[in-house]
Amino acid sequence: MRYSILMLLAGTSAQAATLTVVVSNFQNETGSVNVAVYSEKETWLKSGRAMFSQSMRVSEAIHEGAVSFEFELDPGEYAVVAHHDDNDNGEMDTSFVGIPKEPTGASNGEVSRFGPPRYKNAAFPVGKDGVRMPIRLSD
Repeated sequence: MRYSILMLLAGTSAQAATLTVVVSNFQNETGSVNVAVYSEKETWLKSGRAMFSQSMRVSEAIHEGAVSFEFELDPGEYAVVAHHDDNDNGEMDTSFVGIPKEPTGASNGEVSRFGPPRYKNAAFPVGKDGVRMPIRLSD
């Protein structure tokens, strides 16, 4: 009896899915690329509030013009942003009005005419089979 209860409980746990983020359109192979995954509109683009984040040295990770990241997460809704810190100073350089000076990109190709990308347009579902999300950095 105990065995069947454990099997029942194991069968009801959330199944992890793989989100593969493929960042492309690098203008050079210097610096680092940073990717952040968000799961809520309220934390979207807030410093230190990403659900997951990873960084890689572009020169070490680039393959056929792209860098791939993998995240194991529960099925649900997510949005992703990427930033190429090409001068490797650990921050996104912006103009005096806050416009990024370094290449950035968001899931679903979300680009806003005025201001940062919007969560609702960058959000996408991740099912139990996972998702491959391409992100093309701005020129």
